[in-house]
Amino acid sequence: SNLTKICVTRLDGSSRRKDLWTLGISQLLRRSKHKTELYKFQRTYQDTMKVFTSGYHFALFLIASASFSNQFNAATAEEEPCAPVSTVTDFDVDSFVSKPWYAHQQAPTEYVPIERNYCTRAKYNKRESNTFLGYEIDVDNYTQDAEGNKYGGQLCATIVGDGKLAVAPCFLPKFLAGPYWVLAYEEERGFALVSGGQPTFRSENGMGCTTGKGVNDSGLWIFLRSRDRDEELIDEIRAMAADMDIDISVMNDVDQTNCVEVLTE
Repeated sequence: SNLTKICVTRLDGSSRRKDLWTLGISQLLRRSKHKTELYKFQRTYQDTMKVFTSGYHFALFLIASASFSNQFNAATAEEEPCAPVSTVTDFDVDSFVSKPWYAHQQAPTEYVPIERNYCTRAKYNKRESNTFLGYEIDVDNYTQDAEGNKYGGQLCATIVGDGKLAVAPCFLPKFLAGPYWVLAYEEERGFALVSGGQPTFRSENGMGCTTGKGVNDSGLWIFLRSRDRDEELIDEIRAMAADMDIDISVMNDVDQTNCVEVLTE
């Protein structure tokens, strides 16, 4: 639209053209939707507001915003929506947090890139009393890279629904915690399929949907109770995820051998 290039007029009568949206909105329109794009738009919005504080007419900005909204909605409406995933019903959180979980496949995220796909482990402890901010569960995450450098640390979790947790650094309020959804879980067989919330991005490869790659609303894990790899069980869990319209191609193997954590215990 011509409205995406705006002729803004200063209060002293001079004018100049300023393309307010080339900083990011064209990228938003190429992709379809959801939180990652909206976060980028928020940052662009904040930068744009700084321009207007020097005396430009705010009404023109509102017109351009409306134009962008229409273009954005039209672009996203053309794409097939991702199927809502279901979490585990009658979820036994006490059983789930009773022993460590070892990732055998996982999708890259900002905090665990593929270079750290070694020895990923999660431990939980259900607290006798909640933290000051209301968290009920202590989380201890661990991962390492090929050279044995260790990453991870302490987080906190809260229960937000059946099979739904939210996880964050313990100093953050719960409304900033990221979703951690248990999509499949069998304690007797020792496995869990966990997603960082609802997958919302339709993959270009046509294999389903994914979460993001940032911090919140990101991640996909296949956990087993053992570090020992069970290819047959992993394939079975991958099939479960695919049946949920999840793109399983984003997951990569995690090497659970020669772990520094085990060698130093």
